[in-house]
Amino acid sequence: MDLNAVTVFTQVVDCGSFTQAAEVLNMTKSTVSRKLAELEQHLGVRLITRSTRSLVLTPEGERFYLSSTQMQEIMNQAELEVSANQDLIRGPLNVVLPVELGHQVLAKYIHRFLLEHPNVTMNLELTNREVDIIGEGIDLYAQIGELEDSSLVSRYLTSSERVLVASPKYLEQFGEIKTPKDLKSPFRMVEVANKAARLPKWELQLGDGEPELIELPSQLKVNTITACLTACVDGLGLAVLPEFICRDHFKTGRLIRLLPEYEMPQVSVSLVYADRQLMPKRKKVFIDYLLTAFLSEKNK
Repeated sequence: MDLNAVTVFTQVVDCGSFTQAAEVLNMTKSTVSRKLAELEQHLGVRLITRSTRSLVLTPEGERFYLSSTQMQEIMNQAELEVSANQDLIRGPLNVVLPVELGHQVLAKYIHRFLLEHPNVTMNLELTNREVDIIGEGIDLYAQIGELEDSSLVSRYLTSSERVLVASPKYLEQFGEIKTPKDLKSPFRMVEVANKAARLPKWELQLGDGEPELIELPSQLKVNTITACLTACVDGLGLAVLPEFICRDHFKTGRLIRLLPEYEMPQVSVSLVYADRQLMPKRKKVFIDYLLTAFLSEKNK
């Protein structure tokens, strides 16, 4: 198999265009097309379906693309292992983070890392969608809540304290909440529902007593913590939110913490990635950097 043709194929997929791939590879468009055609002929399958406006991977093409990128990663790592530049941190990272965790917690550490390692490039996606870490070639993901896929490596980062909150005007409208038994109709919740977080149920626990489950209907369901926070401040219901995101609103009086003597289940946050024998050095350094920098600042 012509490894140059494999490189041409992956570049076409990454660029989404024969013309752009040719520019990146410093080849003519006809050479790129010929290399891809030779590769498809060698494999005996169509990898890319071409049209005048777009390129679409066939199912065989998707599988071959994933294998090709992994193969190129191994080749690059092998080259670094035996070269004089093996201590140089370089190359691309594909990182996916839940929206608020990326914006409000990890962004500053990521920016510092990139400033310290100018030869590293990063595609950072902030999303609350469900991800396929292996299938999408994601180098690092941050899981909020429990990890379900045991084939992945999970490294604990922190735990998030959750609090039950409401706006003063909401309480003025529907009444005070002094005990968990008050949490019933006409009170309603603002619900957070997304694929990025696996959150425990609303439970309140006092000391060693039995936890009390809270089940309220919702008028509004949102997919981000920020949207839930805004809706709660605007008086659309009770909410359970990370404590750190509510601090400024507690100070200004826009939110009130309810039943502070009760505890709610904390939510763990972990860095998750696929286990590979030949992990790129940039990926290992990046993961260690996040863990060390976050822990160091947390303990200040």
